[in-house]
Amino acid sequence: MKKALIAGMGIQGVAIAYGLHVLGYEIIGIEFLENNVQNAKRLLDKLNVPVMLVQGNIIEESFIPEHNPDIVVSALPFHLNYDLVVKCIENGTRYCDLGGNVDTATRIRDAAEHDAKAPCMTDLGLAPGLANNIAELGYLALGGADSVLIRVGGLPVNPEGTLKYGLTFNPQGLYNEYREECFAVIDGEKVKADPLGDVEEIIFEGVGQLEAFNTSGGIANLLDSMMERGVKECNYKTIRFPGHVELIRFMLFECRMNLKSFSEAVMNSCGFITEDQVLIQIVVTFGENRWERKYVILHDENFTAMQRTTGFGAAAVAAILGSGVMDDIRYANYVDVPPEDFRRNMNQLIPEMGL
Repeated sequence: MKKALIAGMGIQGVAIAYGLHVLGYEIIGIEFLENNVQNAKRLLDKLNVPVMLVQGNIIEESFIPEHNPDIVVSALPFHLNYDLVVKCIENGTRYCDLGGNVDTATRIRDAAEHDAKAPCMTDLGLAPGLANNIAELGYLALGGADSVLIRVGGLPVNPEGTLKYGLTFNPQGLYNEYREECFAVIDGEKVKADPLGDVEEIIFEGVGQLEAFNTSGGIANLLDSMMERGVKECNYKTIRFPGHVELIRFMLFECRMNLKSFSEAVMNSCGFITEDQVLIQIVVTFGENRWERKYVILHDENFTAMQRTTGFGAAAVAAILGSGVMDDIRYANYVDVPPEDFRRNMNQLIPEMGL
């Protein structure tokens, strides 16, 4: 049986562990915080997932050579991922993470291309991650693309409050999405896009009218790989309920909230939710041909929709990496993921998507 070592057994770590178990992996979970260890044990015991849980610091201790896993999956905060990938490179171990930070992803790419002996891959969350891999399916289905548009949003099933939002991950990540630089491909050239700008209307059946706007990080390296293949238009936007972006602009641009004050405001007004939904729309066009997919993924009794799409999406690719089929690659990109393997894994983990 293949073995996966998961670094960080918090909200997404337990979802990755479950996903990799379903896909046939033995699971070892390393977690620094005792509370997370106990929470992970309770849920995975309930789901009959056999797992070795160890409390410790994966970066400072010798867990990787001790357990010799087929794949290390990081569900740590992004600022710890570079140190972990260096450890994996030193041990010749395959590696992937949830990513989401452009600077960290660039450092990981540079280290992997220069020193790795086994494949390393970053940005395998929801967006960047699952949505980008689905966009690759659209590109392959049409045999090319002129335009690739990705729209993704994690939303409450029952929106309340002025922001009509609910947290499913750390508010620092939300702040980074809203404040950091955005990029797009326009007329075949990579250009900066205005954060929280270019607002458009989008409609999902059963959910209603929504808005989508530029945010940072969701497109990741897909932007460059699409541009290199001749795509003329490629961009990513976040989906929210109507009116959200205007309030966020007020908070960030007029009130000039910093990370601390913004996080406190969002925590006070929204808080964390478990009854959530993830909306994904991918539109690929090539000449007169159009490939479009829309998904509404709901929470279930054990996992939020954000866990299912983020953690399960990461597990689907981690299982492929761990199998060794991508071992001729050092820094893996979405274009390198075998599409049929990805489809098969995702259909096991989220069958209602029907990839």
